[in-house]
Amino acid sequence: MQLNSHLLKAYVSDVSTLVNEMDAILKKRNSVSSLDKESVDALFRIFHTIKASAIVLNDSKTIDVSYKMENIVAYLRKHGPDALPFQQVIKLMFESEYFFRSQLNRMSNTAHVENTEEFEGLLDSFVNAIDFKEDAPTNYMVPFDQFKFIFQNVIDEMSKELDKKVELQFEGEKLLYLDRQILTRLTAPLTQIVRNAMDHGIEPPVERILKGKPEVGVITVTYGVENGIMFITIFNDGEKLNLKKILRRADKLHILTKPRDQYKPEEIAELIMERGFTTREVPCQYSGRGVGMDIIKSTAKDMGGKILINTGETDGFSMTFTFPISAASQKDAIEKMMRGDDIDEQ
Repeated sequence: MQLNSHLLKAYVSDVSTLVNEMDAILKKRNSVSSLDKESVDALFRIFHTIKASAIVLNDSKTIDVSYKMENIVAYLRKHGPDALPFQQVIKLMFESEYFFRSQLNRMSNTAHVENTEEFEGLLDSFVNAIDFKEDAPTNYMVPFDQFKFIFQNVIDEMSKELDKKVELQFEGEKLLYLDRQILTRLTAPLTQIVRNAMDHGIEPPVERILKGKPEVGVITVTYGVENGIMFITIFNDGEKLNLKKILRRADKLHILTKPRDQYKPEEIAELIMERGFTTREVPCQYSGRGVGMDIIKSTAKDMGGKILINTGETDGFSMTFTFPISAASQKDAIEKMMRGDDIDEQ
């Protein structure tokens, strides 16, 4: 996944804060040569949050290390802070701190980058020597609302560039977890929908005021699962689709497959997802190349889902992304989180 500079900077900043918090805990516990319940719980939260953030960026090395460290701390939560040799555990934790800092340096293009291969080998050996299966967190399950992090950074960056004011709202099930692979596949298409909402939908403050709207636009993300189907609706309260303009543009781009007068409103709306379609004459930083919407369409198809486009007459525009999801994996993740076995709230 190609990373935008704003998302990378936010990730580095957030993980740096967590690593600094971790460092303070480790130094305090090392001074008394023991861990306690409070420190174990705090470290579990830190490793889990780092893992979830790394999943968003698809940083496989950090995902792997944080997941294994999370397993170790989950074992301590269940069996007691002194269930494993303190010196071995504290050494691995300090080494994991150095590992995370090295990864952050690498992402920030810092000249000095530590060699972490020895630590990764030690961690593998330690984890393999102990049976963590019953205590291990559900395999890379992360909350859907992790997308707040991604979407908010996109909105913040584009608001400055486009001189727009936009508020992000999330409405959905708090205990909705997705497998890492699903989240990774959704990142590009959902981010593209948000970028389109910012670029094409939400109007500048002056224009909104002239229309009788609040100067601050709203992008609302609604999500949930019904009958084994996950739905994600992204609505913006900006301009509605201009179907006449879309039809004219599609005709000019030779995308139409039948006479213009034979297209129904919903068919016209779907033209925006055709490869090569764009309403811009000249590409800009955010759109105009005719490939973004095609990514949304193809991803939905690959996941066995579909895209629903709102073609209503009122202002505003929404797209709904649906795909089948395993109810069993959701039930398992939620039950384990409620028991406090593996997944902490962020």
